Amino acid sequence: MDITPKANAQGIPSATVYYNQGIDFYNSNEIQNSINAFKKAIELDPKFYEAYYNLAKIQESYKYYNDAIATYEKLIETMPEDYESMYNLGNLLYKRGYLKKSLTYLDRIPNYSEYFDSAEKLIDTVEKRQVEVAQEQKLKEDTLKKSSLFENIQAPSGVAVDKQGNVYVASFSQNAVYRITPDNVKTTFVGPNNLGGPVGIAIDNDNNIYIANYNKGNVIKAAPDGKTSVLLLVKKPYCLNVDDKNRKLLITEQEKNTVIKFDLAE
Repeated sequence: MDITPKANAQGIPSATVYYNQGIDFYNSNEIQNSINAFKKAIELDPKFYEAYYNLAKIQESYKYYNDAIATYEKLIETMPEDYESMYNLGNLLYKRGYLKKSLTYLDRIPNYSEYFDSAEKLIDTVEKRQVEVAQEQKLKEDTLKKSSLFENIQAPSGVAVDKQGNVYVASFSQNAVYRITPDNVKTTFVGPNNLGGPVGIAIDNDNNIYIANYNKGNVIKAAPDGKTSVLLLVKKPYCLNVDDKNRKLLITEQEKNTVIKFDLAE
């Protein structure tokens, strides 16, 4: 739909006509045309307060939040004592998580404004939320300090730890089992030549590593020095667990919906 109004007698389009058109479009529920009309009015008259106001309210109402923030900011530049818009912007910034910026507007509302009490309540809410955010951030940082983070392992599946604190992680897509030392040095313990979709990992008391080779349909044993051998054939092996007391290796076999008990003492 063409939203261009007729020119005035001097051939110059009127910002007021665009503004009125924006109202008409809004009343007809033609929201995008209404927004475009108000923007055109502002383009022709950069100090058209009413056009800024209606545009900001519509953008906020229809969840064009970043646009609404920008429009409110321009509106307040045009009308620095519009404390209603200042409160609305502070509230919107708070809801969008811009806490510090929210306060810069709310703090500007004077005590003689009818929005002062509401602004004071919102300031209290924002400041409490700032404390919560700071506490949440500290908790995240403390959690990271207390835990090791192993990165750049694609499709990690099984994981196990030996007596020396070495962590073994299977990468299903990379067909590898990595060993990560206590000081976070990562090396390839078993590589793609021996693996095909490794998933479950288990370790016995002698630090032998057992790996469920899902795609190859077998379980392999890797000695502490990394030498491997096929332990047994299993269709779609998945999870592994070592029962050291009874010298048994437990294996879930997905294709047959069974659990296999393999004797490690043999």
